[in-house]
Amino acid sequence: MLNVSGTDDGDSEACYVMTRAAGGGTILGGSYQLGNWESQVDPNLAIRIMKRAVKMCPQLTGGKGIEHLDIVRHVVGLRPVRQNGTRIEKERIGDTWVVQNYGAGGAGYQSSYGCAQAAVDLVEDALATRARL
Repeated sequence: MLNVSGTDDGDSEACYVMTRAAGGGTILGGSYQLGNWESQVDPNLAIRIMKRAVKMCPQLTGGKGIEHLDIVRHVVGLRPVRQNGTRIEKERIGDTWVVQNYGAGGAGYQSSYGCAQAAVDLVEDALATRARL
């Protein structure tokens, strides 16, 4: 995956190109618009995303413009983000340990394996604590 943030389009937009495994296509993005819960595609934003991606990765179109992209569909990904960063911690609620793992926002895909491993470690720690009781 290629990722360039802080583009000329402002701090609320970034550029990433993610090629899916096994010929699943390529995802172009993106934006980080805190508090924007609009579920419909913004055509102007889509054009800016495509232009940034092709500029950063011209092999997407063989050096030609965005009109040479083979677009399957445009989608909006709503990614809840936690203001203070991803929460990965365990807490005791009554007699039960609860492991929290949420709030990664747009970084969820990239950080999923690391966050999952940290959560597993906390679950194992909670189970070990219970076993010692």
